[in-house]
Amino acid sequence: MAGESISVIIPVLNEAPALPELVAEVERTLSGLTSQYEILVIDDGSDDNTPQVTAQIQQEFSDVYILRRELPYARQGKGAALNAGLKFLFERFPERPKEDWVIGVFDADGRVGEIDFFEQVGLAFCDLSVNALQCGVRIRNRHKLLPLLQDVEFVAFSWIVQWVRDKTSGAVALGGNGQFIRADCLEILQPQGPWLPTALTEDLEISVRIHELPGRIRFLDRHVSQEGVETLRALLKQRHRWAWGTLQVFAMYVSSGRLWRSNMPLFKKLDLHYYLTFWVVPFLVLGSWGLGLLSLLGYVRVSSHFEGWLLWANSFSFWPTMALALSKTDAPRFSIPKLVLLGTLYSYHWIPLLVWAWLDIFRQKKPHWLKTQRIYS
Repeated sequence: MAGESISVIIPVLNEAPALPELVAEVERTLSGLTSQYEILVIDDGSDDNTPQVTAQIQQEFSDVYILRRELPYARQGKGAALNAGLKFLFERFPERPKEDWVIGVFDADGRVGEIDFFEQVGLAFCDLSVNALQCGVRIRNRHKLLPLLQDVEFVAFSWIVQWVRDKTSGAVALGGNGQFIRADCLEILQPQGPWLPTALTEDLEISVRIHELPGRIRFLDRHVSQEGVETLRALLKQRHRWAWGTLQVFAMYVSSGRLWRSNMPLFKKLDLHYYLTFWVVPFLVLGSWGLGLLSLLGYVRVSSHFEGWLLWANSFSFWPTMALALSKTDAPRFSIPKLVLLGTLYSYHWIPLLVWAWLDIFRQKKPHWLKTQRIYS
């Protein structure tokens, strides 16, 4: 990483079992690549044995720093923890040139996917127009059905949607795991956070503000792996937060008109509008289902100028994308048709979750950040 300093921030809350392996992996990879690095572990008020584990890690590695946050300031969400971590780093290294300093964020269950991962990160930031970088995400425990469907979801978004956006509009979005942002960019955004503590999807929210700046966010064709949730209850809690957070960002930037008034290129602006408004699609699907049912029962008559075969083809036009995503996983080829069907059914979980999120907004419920439950295996 010629000329670049890199700080890897790892916010943790009761994730002692996962932390040593990630720190050792990042330390081993970076130490062989550059001497200008450090790892900052933010213990966000853990009440398990995380303090003992972090103390052992700090004794083992000289380039690891520990920031312990206590209640009532701890457990205010990932954005608040990251802001505290950035403040710690800026105060610890006040003379470091921020234009040559990259801040990376890993979740405790994250793992580096390829041996040249950080090397490729460094090469990407050699382009001074790159403000931020997002890598792909894979689900590590995809030998189980529910995590496998999450893996298909991530691969379809990361390797297909993000890759296409990187090559066309440039409207790449940051994710929670494996994101990298220039320190000078974060300094510009600092009056607002830079990660907005009230945003339930702080990664999506900061993505839009970075796109408002000159420069771009790139997608890196490398991946980190993470653990997928294994129970329906944990999935619904996680996705409810994501749905609510997406609607927050929609209200802040689309319905307010701020995104349209921004100075970003028109193509990128249109792409972000499309992406942030995509939450309407599940409701359109739900409405289509309702009309179809009423038509089948004879209560309404539905007519269309389009041929029936064209409507059917359009209804399942996303299947090739899912099949392509599955071909990039280690799923057996003969199981792809079955998984495409299961993946289609799985995707409909967004309908009730978006309804739930809208109800929370209409009831003016105060957003609260819920940590994703993990079962480390």
